[in-house]
Amino acid sequence: MAFGLCATPASAQETLRFAHFSAIADPNHVAAQMFADRIAEETDGRYNVEIFENSQLGGELEVVEGIQLGTVDVAPPSAAVLANIVPEMNLLNMPFLFSDFDHYETVLEGPFFDALVEKAAESGVRVLGMMTSGPRHIMTKFPVAAMADLEGAKIRTVQNPVHVATFTAFGANATAIAYPEVYGALQTGVVDGGDAANTNYYTARFYEVAPYWAQVSWLFYSNPIVMSEAAFQALSDEDKAIFERVGREVGRAQIEGWKESDARLLDELKAEGVTVTTPPREPFQEAVDGVYAEFLTSDFEKTWLDEIRAAR
Repeated sequence: MAFGLCATPASAQETLRFAHFSAIADPNHVAAQMFADRIAEETDGRYNVEIFENSQLGGELEVVEGIQLGTVDVAPPSAAVLANIVPEMNLLNMPFLFSDFDHYETVLEGPFFDALVEKAAESGVRVLGMMTSGPRHIMTKFPVAAMADLEGAKIRTVQNPVHVATFTAFGANATAIAYPEVYGALQTGVVDGGDAANTNYYTARFYEVAPYWAQVSWLFYSNPIVMSEAAFQALSDEDKAIFERVGREVGRAQIEGWKESDARLLDELKAEGVTVTTPPREPFQEAVDGVYAEFLTSDFEKTWLDEIRAAR
């Protein structure tokens, strides 16, 4: 059964539905299993976390709606999709905000994380930890040696206006499509390309239908581990501490796993015949100045943008 808002007797076992969007070979599934194991262990089996991988419970929009309705209990949707209900999440969606993994992790381990938890709670979402889907590059059905090569190309984006605006600024015809539909959209020519990280480009086998891989690192993709704020508040104080501690530890472990996977799988992609290019980043970076001005308008966003940049 899905997680309810009523207290569970100590002798009963509550089953929680954990939904994610990745193949079982992906670090995200490893993280989901770690979350399940740790929650069962630390609560002496009072909670059983059942994992639904590979978008079995729907794409990110459907799962976030499920979190709100109580039909999904825990999930790591992207900050891009969560920004539709927690606008402050758009800070994590800004292009070229993070210079590298060290910068990214420094910010997530600092006061920004706690500030984001507080803002998300106001919108009915409890952030337990932070996973990543790594630095994002551009996959296409044609070679990309420079930003100009994207002019007019139909490029799939996440269902988030910042992502759409970013690829529009790159000169592409940005097309928002749900993640489970990406492979088919590439295969049938609905889109000419999209973005991914080395890891999910490999595990989702996108290289079969988009064999050109431009290393741009336009975004460090964030996947907060979330549950509904109402469900979190229904937990005992002891269980709240357990869920928060496990969420943070799982997030940290997942980021380490993703870093290792991204580094290792780039060679595997080359072995599969993928054409890897490294276009100059400066034109991409210069093209998105207006995206910041358009989307970061609140005092919270402007203040934390300065703090994040200062942490480089």
